[in-house]
Amino acid sequence: MAKTIRFKTSIQEKEARLVAGMADKSQRMQYELYAYCADYFWSNYRGVLFAEKEVAKEIFQNAFIAFWENIERRRIYVEDGVVMGKDNKPLSGSILTYFMSIARNKYLEFGREHPVYADPETQLGRLIKKEGIDAHAYTDMLYDSGENMMLEILADVISRMSKRCSEILTKFYYEEKKLEVILSEIPTIESYDSLKTKKNKCMNALRDSAREIYKRKLNS
Repeated sequence: MAKTIRFKTSIQEKEARLVAGMADKSQRMQYELYAYCADYFWSNYRGVLFAEKEVAKEIFQNAFIAFWENIERRRIYVEDGVVMGKDNKPLSGSILTYFMSIARNKYLEFGREHPVYADPETQLGRLIKKEGIDAHAYTDMLYDSGENMMLEILADVISRMSKRCSEILTKFYYEEKKLEVILSEIPTIESYDSLKTKKNKCMNALRDSAREIYKRKLNS
């Protein structure tokens, strides 16, 4: 049987080099992978978790350690220049998406350990109540699911939207603030109706972009 030839992008080649370097315990690769994850995390974390900066720092560190451990345990590894994951299949998406899945689950763990962050009326509280944290299922949660993928896509799209749309959607959906409160925090928006119209337009744009990306990922 002929061997399948995989065509790799420069990003895929870079990520394979970083993962392989970590597995080989290269200190230079450790620093480079840390910086690679940190840049992405701090640009996108508010779309994945809502936490104060100090809490986010702790979550990042814990997520990076878990990522490192997964490489050492060969839950994620490189074969023929391709990053591989669960069931010895190529990792779907970037290692940054994989890393942010770990960060999201570390955020849920943090909420379980710090009840003040797990108010049942907040988004985090509802996620914890709905999903819980099952140590035996933890690894499986990092790879799949359609819900996790959509959350990651939403976070990425929000981070790339206009500053105003990103601000409104973050306040409304992640900080769970009412429109009246948001209006008081964004003085450049003149009225409640204007804010509501802007929020709806931003949400429609987010929904359309996220669905299109999600379809492409499922079909890739």
